[in-house]
Amino acid sequence: MVNGDSLRFRAVVFDLDGTLVDSLVDVAGAVNDILALSGVPAVPREKWPMLLGEGSRRRMEAGFAFGGTTLTAEDLDRSVRRFQERYAERMLEETRAFDGATEALERIAGLGIKVGVCTNKEERAARAILSELGLVSHITAVAGPDTYGVQKPHRDHVLKLLEAMGVEPAHAILVGDSVHDIEAAHNAGLPAVYVLWGYGHLDPRGAQPDHVIGAFADLVPILKGQAPLQ
Repeated sequence: MVNGDSLRFRAVVFDLDGTLVDSLVDVAGAVNDILALSGVPAVPREKWPMLLGEGSRRRMEAGFAFGGTTLTAEDLDRSVRRFQERYAERMLEETRAFDGATEALERIAGLGIKVGVCTNKEERAARAILSELGLVSHITAVAGPDTYGVQKPHRDHVLKLLEAMGVEPAHAILVGDSVHDIEAAHNAGLPAVYVLWGYGHLDPRGAQPDHVIGAFADLVPILKGQAPLQ
């Protein structure tokens, strides 16, 4: 184990979908299942990434809007509940950890760095996925939008998670694949690392990460202070 005093960071906050796990098929499949029940056309595969990152309510709203349907608040609430029920049934059919994720968490934990997961997926579902994929043993805390009543990019989603982990924001870094992750990190005063293997894409006009990595192995030198933040 590396001496904690020599580490640049004492905690890493990971996004879940598109960062630690590839869940796109199961999430989009559950959305399309609910759209089919309402007679709304399915979201085509090339548009599936738009269904990730903003939570269940925005996900269902986007799915129906793509099919040309605008829901009342009551109907949207009902569709969100149906989605969550359906997703609970199929969320582990195709979902897998990204290559290198397990080894990265093991190595990070071995350095004495705490690991948290900050996701816009409901906490119960996130924990079920992490447990089933063998990732949860290296994770100190998990926060979904239902955990603290806020979601990324709100700063409190990150800050309350760090508080639960017992780590000051000045000693933490956030890793994710979307602009919401970058914004959440910066809103909370953390540097942001953007991963290239996820579902998002960077808009040069929007929030920019402090570092970009193409593999989990690229993260460790940053945590150990061997690679400068850009």
